[in-house]
Amino acid sequence: MTKLNIVQDWGGFEKFVAHIHEDGDVIVQHDQTLTGRSGATRQIDVVVKVQKGPYEYLTLIECKYWNSSVKREQIDVLWASMQDLNAAKGAFFTTKGFQKGAQKYAESKGITLYKVREMTDDEWGKPGRVIELYLQVIQRTIRNVMPAVDGIASLNNIPLPTTPLPINLALGGDNGICKIVSKHKDKFPTLEEMIEHYSQEAMAGYTAKPPLINSGEECIRYLSHPINLLFNEDLVIQQGVYFLKIQKITLEVGLKVNQSRIMVDRGSKLAYALAVVDCVNKKTFAVSRALDEKVAAWTLLGDNHTKNPSSNDSENEAIVNGSIISVSIKGFFPPHEMDELTPFKWDNNVAHE
Repeated sequence: MTKLNIVQDWGGFEKFVAHIHEDGDVIVQHDQTLTGRSGATRQIDVVVKVQKGPYEYLTLIECKYWNSSVKREQIDVLWASMQDLNAAKGAFFTTKGFQKGAQKYAESKGITLYKVREMTDDEWGKPGRVIELYLQVIQRTIRNVMPAVDGIASLNNIPLPTTPLPINLALGGDNGICKIVSKHKDKFPTLEEMIEHYSQEAMAGYTAKPPLINSGEECIRYLSHPINLLFNEDLVIQQGVYFLKIQKITLEVGLKVNQSRIMVDRGSKLAYALAVVDCVNKKTFAVSRALDEKVAAWTLLGDNHTKNPSSNDSENEAIVNGSIISVSIKGFFPPHEMDELTPFKWDNNVAHE
């Protein structure tokens, strides 16, 4: 038997079926005993009356909360009640389904057959009723920039320094101060732009396929990505009055990853949401009631109820519970945040210029 979370027993199922027919324009009665034209009494699970001027239209509904499919004999009992009570319409609701002979017979008598079940993930919309994703907000920093200087010159024969000249970088600003004068300037006007480019490239490599950290716990973690810049032709930069020839640069890109969990229950504001399959007309409805509403809403999901018609195949494939959404932030976090930490290192990278 198909288990419905909101229904506990047969009587509860009958009350549920009665409730989903209440819309304010009809009279819905549960568990009625009516006397037919033959004088015989008929017990009907749900009776729906529609009053139009002097005319009254009767719909008889039978509900079976069984562990087996409905047989033709049960449909025949409903048909006999419809004739005896002069009902305009008949319907059968079950949680299991209908035997082939029962369905064919019902169709011949104009009786509609409905199967009630939980909605599938497709009917909720991918990835399902509950959406569980992880968000990683990522920011970078640059640390331990170490250029290998193997030559130095100066303007106007200014004396060369007797001790190694430190290279001062203006990272994170719009204008760098270490001008590139070798052929590399065609791609990067300044050393700062070169370093920032490769640090951005490293961060993009992480955000393209981020790993789940510590089984998804909400946390902040620091990662370290070493980069080696090797130059086929020496890089020459100008800093003030000095020109520095550089063979390679090693540096460390630090990532600060703020991981949080996102969980959304699409049914959190609903008293219930179930699928009602019209087995005769091959249609499926989502039947739901919002917590702040008194009546149920019926929404046609589409023929054969295999998929929400508004969904897109490529989008469905991309949306999977447990997926990680990565977002990078512009700018740099203070590098001293990583002092005295042992960050996780990933993917040593060598770039050639």
